[in-house]
Amino acid sequence: MKQWRMWIVLSLVCSLLSGCWSSSPIEELNLEIGVALDSVDASEDEEAVKSGIGNHSKHPKIISTYQFTIPQGSGGAVMKSSSSSSSSFKNYYNMSETSDSIFEAMRQLSLRTRRTPIGHHLKVIVISEELARSNNLTKLIDFFTRDNDIRPSVMLFVSNGKAKDVLENALPGQTPAFVLEGIFNNRDRNMGIWEPVTLAKVVGPLQGKKSFLVQNVIAIDQETKLAGAGVFKGTTGKLIGFLDESELEGMAWLTGKGLGGVLKTYDPDTNNLITYEVKSMHSKIKANVNNGQISFNVKIKSTGRYAEVFAEKPKKLHDGIVKKDKALLQKRVLELVQTTVTKLQKDLHTEAAGFGTSLHNQHPAVWRSVKDNWDETFSQIPITYEINLNIEEYGASDTTAE
Repeated sequence: MKQWRMWIVLSLVCSLLSGCWSSSPIEELNLEIGVALDSVDASEDEEAVKSGIGNHSKHPKIISTYQFTIPQGSGGAVMKSSSSSSSSFKNYYNMSETSDSIFEAMRQLSLRTRRTPIGHHLKVIVISEELARSNNLTKLIDFFTRDNDIRPSVMLFVSNGKAKDVLENALPGQTPAFVLEGIFNNRDRNMGIWEPVTLAKVVGPLQGKKSFLVQNVIAIDQETKLAGAGVFKGTTGKLIGFLDESELEGMAWLTGKGLGGVLKTYDPDTNNLITYEVKSMHSKIKANVNNGQISFNVKIKSTGRYAEVFAEKPKKLHDGIVKKDKALLQKRVLELVQTTVTKLQKDLHTEAAGFGTSLHNQHPAVWRSVKDNWDETFSQIPITYEINLNIEEYGASDTTAE
C-alpha cells in the first residue's frame, strides 16, 4: 500500500517538472517593442478607403504603427535593406493599421501575419503632436493601461512630427525603440533629457488634472533625437505646447531634476567661452502669502567644475577670476529659468514646474481657494530667484586656482 502511495507522489512530482506545457516557440511570436500613434489626415483616409484597408467609420481614426523585433538566431535571418549590404540590416520591422480603436488595430494585424503579437516587451509609445493636441491623453493610453500583457513601465514620448517616422529612423544594426529607451541612461550627461514619464507615472497627474511634461522626440536623417518636451495641460489632458531644448534646460534648473550636464556662457569682456560641468543641483520652491497675495521664491544650488575656459595660454585661476566666472554662470542660469517661467506664464498659461505642489504643501488653505483656476492664477504670480553655483574643481591642466 505504501508503495502505491509512493508511485502516486512520484507521478505528481514528474507532472510538475514537465516544463512549460503551454509555451509557444519564439519563432511563432511577434515581440512588440514600440508603438507610434498618428492622426489620419484626409488624403490618407481617402487612400485607405480606396485600398480597402482599415475600419472606415465616421469617427476620427488613428494610424497605429507597431514595431517588432526579430529574434536573432530564431529564424536564422535578418531583414536586409534595399541595398542588400550586410552592414545595413534591420533587426526590426514595422506594421501599421488604421482604425478608430487602438485595440482593433492590433487585432487587425492578425489578417496579415501568422505570428501572434505580444506586448510583454513593449518599451516605448510615441504620440504625434496633432493627435496629442486633439485628444485627452487618458483616451490614447487607455488600451495600454488596461492590457494585462503590457507593463506600466512603458515610456511615453510626444513628437512634433510624424510619430511613425521616429520608429523608422535608426543607424544600421540599431532598433529605434531600444535606442529611445537607452537614451535615458545619459541623463547625468545632458540636461536636455527630462525624467522618464511612464504609463504608471502619468496616470496620477491625468486623474488629478495636474500639468506635466513628456519628452519630445524627432526624426532627423537616419537617427532620432530628443528635442525639448511637450507640455500637457492638467485641466484638459491635452498637449498645449512645447518647451525647446534651452527652455527644458531651464526647467531642469527650476525643478532641480537635472542629474548633470553642461552650462556654458561667454565672458562679455574677452568673449571667451566658459563651460561648467554640473555635478549636482538642488532646487527649493518656497510659497509666500502676504495679505492674500501669493509669491514664490526659488533657491537653486549646484556644485560643479570647470570643463573648458578657452584660455589662449595657461594662467592662474585666482579668486577674482573664479568669482567673476561664477557670477557669469549664475546669471546664465537665471536667464534660462526666467525664459522658461515666462513661457509657462505668458505663452502657455500652464504651471508644470511644481509651484502648485509647494503652495499646496505650505499653505493648504490658500491652495484650496485657487486650485480650480490655478493655471491662470499662476500666470500672474511674481517669482524671485536665488542662485548659488559652487565651482569645486578646476580640471587637470596647469590652469589651476591659487
